[in-house]
Amino acid sequence: MKTLLLPLLCCVLLSGCGLVALPFRAAGDIIQVVPVIGKPIGAPIHAVGDAID
Repeated sequence: MKTLLLPLLCCVLLSGCGLVALPFRAAGDIIQVVPVIGKPIGAPIHAVGDAID
């Protein structure tokens, strides 16, 4: 029973939009740090993470 319950529990915990949106949010934040061009390029990438949520 434990061998079936553990993978099922992992799937339930890992499902969701936050896990998919995380790379977009992280990349958008990292790109926004670049001077001058970071803000206009990073904002749309960060917005994709917002749209996924």
